[in-house]
Amino acid sequence: MPEMVAFYSPETVIPTTSDTEPRKPLKRRTSALNTIFYYLGLEQRSGEDAKENQWIRILTFVVLFVTFITSGIGFFIMWFTNMYNNSLLEKLILSENSTAAEWWENPPVYPLLKVHVFNYTNTEDFLAGKATKLQVEDLGPYVYKETANKVDITHNGDGTISYREHRYIQYLPEESKGKPFDQVVVPNVVFLTGVSKKRSEGTWNQIAFNMAASSSGSSAFIKKPVESMLWGYEDKLLSLAKSMFGSDIVSSSFGMLMTRNGTSAENFTIFSGESSLEDLAVIKHLDGKSRLDLWHTDECDRVGGTDGSQFPPHLMDRKHPLQVFIKSLCRKFPLVYDSEVTALDGIPAWRYKIPNNVFSHPDEHMPNHCFCHLESGSCPPSGLFNITGCSMGAPIFASFPHFYTGDRQLIESIEGVNPVQEQHETYADIHPRLAFPIDGASRFQINIQVQKAAMVSGLEKFAEGQYLPVIWLEVVPGVISDDLRAMIYHSTYSANAIQMSLRVGSLAFFVLSVVLLIAKCFYSTRSTSKK
Repeated sequence: MPEMVAFYSPETVIPTTSDTEPRKPLKRRTSALNTIFYYLGLEQRSGEDAKENQWIRILTFVVLFVTFITSGIGFFIMWFTNMYNNSLLEKLILSENSTAAEWWENPPVYPLLKVHVFNYTNTEDFLAGKATKLQVEDLGPYVYKETANKVDITHNGDGTISYREHRYIQYLPEESKGKPFDQVVVPNVVFLTGVSKKRSEGTWNQIAFNMAASSSGSSAFIKKPVESMLWGYEDKLLSLAKSMFGSDIVSSSFGMLMTRNGTSAENFTIFSGESSLEDLAVIKHLDGKSRLDLWHTDECDRVGGTDGSQFPPHLMDRKHPLQVFIKSLCRKFPLVYDSEVTALDGIPAWRYKIPNNVFSHPDEHMPNHCFCHLESGSCPPSGLFNITGCSMGAPIFASFPHFYTGDRQLIESIEGVNPVQEQHETYADIHPRLAFPIDGASRFQINIQVQKAAMVSGLEKFAEGQYLPVIWLEVVPGVISDDLRAMIYHSTYSANAIQMSLRVGSLAFFVLSVVLLIAKCFYSTRSTSKK
């Protein structure tokens, strides 16, 4: 019987058990965290609990091991591969009916073409022998908005696309420094080209040309409104030649940039990136050919590079030069990494520049020997590039504006030429992930060489082979649509934030799975050894 113990009053009694009666052990309460530790093997229990749910503990080990493998793969992918980056870049592939192809066909960028004209101010004194040097003034820029589209597009089914370019030019008076009707005196390209072609012909042909030039009033210089000089005017000498030679003269109109406005004659074939992203936008053929048949080495003659609007993303590593093919100059130009910059209100970009030696004489830069005239072996001075072969035989030479990087004699031969690096170099600020320019400036100058003929008059005061600058061009990105700006922004900041989150998350998940797996194995081994 249990004893009755009184406390303070006889009425209150509390039953007690005797020391000899067995007590039931109290069952310990377990939390959810204890349960997790138990199944993970990080907590030991005795009795019946230790024998319960052994299969769950085994399954937990398997799940933990699988988690370790999975997290290890995720960690490796995010930190040591380009899989995430490539998944973004696949959106750049120019597959038919894709957004990338639509933007490529009708770019949401409207470049600005800025034209500077060299106005010759003392031609009368020079031709009369009163001045020893010609003087020029740099007029402009005359600014035009270019709307560039792709037309006659054909997806060839082999990972390539064929197309032609169409440009529409619109004058922007508010952006320009000057008026389209400004009168300028410039070298007469038609007359100087005719003299160059007649110099290798017989005496009577030269005399006939000289008479035709005199009757049409053509001479070494011509005075025209800027608009006509750039985009076309009816030339009297060409009209006379067309009437005499018929089909040999295609048109009697001439303009320095006449072929830039409208649909291009050339047909391009590029890689769409569908077969390999590493070939994205690279030019495969020009008019069905992989070679230009202008230069005398494979490397210089081979068509390649891109048109400058997109580059293969894998080349964005600061080490590899990018290649730009400029059809009007009939060659590829290298772009080499220069520095990190910001563009479009803070977007990080990599600045690439055309090397200063790209127009150097072969004595200064040997790879340029392939651009010299093969038969004569003649090479222009440093700073000039002979594009006669792709200028319908006109003695046209390209250079950087104001003969920047050119031979000092070129600069000193004409008063008013003043090269400045910041104003006259060519560069491109390229998005390091998307691999297309978001800022930059493409700058080139067009010059004509004076090549005399014995029976043609009017060139006596010129030095044989003298180079005369005509115009220089600057192309900048101009207006970029809001959709493209948003895409660039998200591809920079949002994509980078997601990538960093995935990297940190994969690292944390991998470390946690390693710690838990090691702890599981350690406690399991210790528990086994105790038994």
